[in-house]
Amino acid sequence: MRSLDKVFVALLVSFSLAACEGGETPNPTDSPDEQPGDPASPSPLPQPEEPDPMPEEEFLSDPEGRVFSYVPAGDLLPNSGPGHEDTTIYRPDILFPLEDAAFLNSQVYRYGGSQGYVNGMEGGQCNEANYDYPWQDTFCESRSRSQIMCPDGGHEGVDIRPATCIPETGADHWAVAVEDGRIVGLADSKYTVKLQTADGTLYRYMHMKMDALAVEDGEYVTKGQRLGRVFNDFFNSAGERVATTYHLHFEMYQNYAPDEETDPVFDQVSPYMTLVNAYERKLRGE
Repeated sequence: MRSLDKVFVALLVSFSLAACEGGETPNPTDSPDEQPGDPASPSPLPQPEEPDPMPEEEFLSDPEGRVFSYVPAGDLLPNSGPGHEDTTIYRPDILFPLEDAAFLNSQVYRYGGSQGYVNGMEGGQCNEANYDYPWQDTFCESRSRSQIMCPDGGHEGVDIRPATCIPETGADHWAVAVEDGRIVGLADSKYTVKLQTADGTLYRYMHMKMDALAVEDGEYVTKGQRLGRVFNDFFNSAGERVATTYHLHFEMYQNYAPDEETDPVFDQVSPYMTLVNAYERKLRGE
């Protein structure tokens, strides 16, 4: 037999013996540590993703430990006027206009006000309920006058009580400049201090102690500079003194258009949410 034939016969015998013994020809591509017929190594199960932590609710407290809160914009006391639901923060970087803690609420429809009885709030202005949170909007509270933003209301700004009731404490509570600007029109005013910024925005501070102001007409002031003390100065057009509570009335004038089709007018806009934003930054120490 030729040698080539012998090799061929030997191979046939070798394969036959392997088949009889149940053997299996190894696959040269098999990995040495994973033999043919072994179950495949299981893939690791996907791990559930960790849920994002819920954001912690921010609670801000004033120096006396009272937690700050506020009623939504335009939500006035019952029977006190139509309100105006304006959530715009018109000036996000202004300073809050009082140095100390403060309370925004009605001077007319709460304790000490001429219309407090309509909601069962009869009593003096130093009632402790007037000096606590939540704040409440008073823009477009009912008055005998009206303006473009609240034709059925008339209160063009918001009222701010100082940290304490002045008739009881006799404390000085200072109003400050919310922005850099210039004091204008003071010579002709009996109870209003006006601050105008370089871009034309106008702020009106009312009812400060006018015979003891810390600024003069035409003076340039810087943000945070003291303007005067919160008081109750108020006069009618005849120059006669009119009773009011101890508080700061605060207004903002800007170019405003209610919609795209209407030309803007320079008029009062609601400062409520602008002041909420400024007060929250104040409580954070920013």
